Amino acid sequence: MAHGSEPVRVGMIANPVSARDVRRVLSDAAGLTLGERVAMLLRVLRVLASMGVDEVLLMPEREGLRALLDRQLLRESSQAYRRLPTLRWLDMTVSGSVADTLAAASLMRDQGVRALMVMGGDGTHRAVASVCRDVPIVGISTGTNNAFPPMREVTVTAMATALYVRGRIPEAVAVRNEKRLDVRCIDTQRERVREDIALIDVGVLNERILGARAIGDAGSLHTILVTQASPEAVGLSGVAAMLQPVGRHEPGGLMVRLGTGDETLREGQMHRAPWTLHAALAPGLITAIPVRSWRWLPAGEIWEISGQDGLLSLDGEREMAFRSHERVEICLHDQGLKTLDVPACLHYAAREHLLLEHEAAG
Repeated sequence: MAHGSEPVRVGMIANPVSARDVRRVLSDAAGLTLGERVAMLLRVLRVLASMGVDEVLLMPEREGLRALLDRQLLRESSQAYRRLPTLRWLDMTVSGSVADTLAAASLMRDQGVRALMVMGGDGTHRAVASVCRDVPIVGISTGTNNAFPPMREVTVTAMATALYVRGRIPEAVAVRNEKRLDVRCIDTQRERVREDIALIDVGVLNERILGARAIGDAGSLHTILVTQASPEAVGLSGVAAMLQPVGRHEPGGLMVRLGTGDETLREGQMHRAPWTLHAALAPGLITAIPVRSWRWLPAGEIWEISGQDGLLSLDGEREMAFRSHERVEICLHDQGLKTLDVPACLHYAAREHLLLEHEAAG
């Protein structure tokens, strides 16, 4: 064990139902089976063990992932050359909702994990980040919208994680600060404030009822605010990117006004006439989207909307309804949470020959 007698501990939150929402059904996009998720998890565990991680805390669930993993672990135990870390399932009540992710992330933070690996999409990572901003998050993409977690083989992700948690890579090299959007809904009648965050995008919709959580079309979208705008992304980040790409680690974000009608914004507008943008709103779905204006969104600026009913989507899912007596405030922060920079870790390991052993002469 590194650092004296203290075990080297990593948290693992594997969402068993990510990539099963209506967007996947409507667009004929494939999702991951439980068997595929377990196979990914086993690869992670093998690598962590081989590189000196002592213990992995796991989030319990009720979709069958644990039962299937236990069967695979029995098979693994018969192969002596395959060592695994000590696995500990958290002692917590399971509801089958996002509350499980929130509770598990909080418990893992309190129990001293040095990094928290997350298998899921943007929504799962957002839930973890909302309670665990000071522990580096290691994203593994298994969801529908994957603008936040990168697509990468989990073997090298686990390698980078193990090197970092064992103290072989300095935090200044391994950990990056990521942007986030803070959302506040202020009820001026009841003096009540609701708060949430988004990692990639907030969509303001001219609707009253939450209904299906996924955004199926762009007809009701009023405004999009994004922390990053990648042309390779699917969803609202990809829509914004077709107007003006914004890098993951560039300062600020982008605000896009959608819909038809007269433009009323005054401050610093670059474009005022209406356009039609063709972009990938969902897997397999290119949508014609009316655009009124767009501009850079600096960190610290508060964007407000009030005096109307509407909905907010956070990272691609309808999450919050607001009414005309409420004021919505959205603010981008450049240093909103910590993530593990896997490429930086691997390049450092290569430069410093961390994985190179000298063979003594016989």
